[in-house]
Amino acid sequence: MKRNDFRILIAEDDAAIRKLYEKAFKQEGYEVVTVEAGGEILAELSDSPYDLLITDLKLQHTSALEILPEVRKKKPMLPVIVVSGYYSKMVEDFHGKGFNVNLFLSKPLTLNDLKTAVRRTLGLPVAEDSVA
Repeated sequence: MKRNDFRILIAEDDAAIRKLYEKAFKQEGYEVVTVEAGGEILAELSDSPYDLLITDLKLQHTSALEILPEVRKKKPMLPVIVVSGYYSKMVEDFHGKGFNVNLFLSKPLTLNDLKTAVRRTLGLPVAEDSVA
């Protein structure tokens, strides 16, 4: 499969980061939709198919911890990457609540690190020479 075969939903409350992620992943060839709030995640997942959800822990009016149970009800097999710069016990809390998350990444992180994580999660080859 090629990158343009994949559709990624990106949830990020910071507009600058959201635009950065959107541009970077579109340049990689993915189809990308961005949202800023948990309710928008649920609406998108109800309306359209996605291959991956990348979500910041902190979202507008909610958090990934609060929204993930609903995501799992709608799309139990959807790969999820959670990104955060705020929360040292993030992994323990998600696993302690029984939430299935494919990968946790801590900010700050490079675009190259995130791109590599996405490729691995989607089962795509990881290019050694890819740069952000």
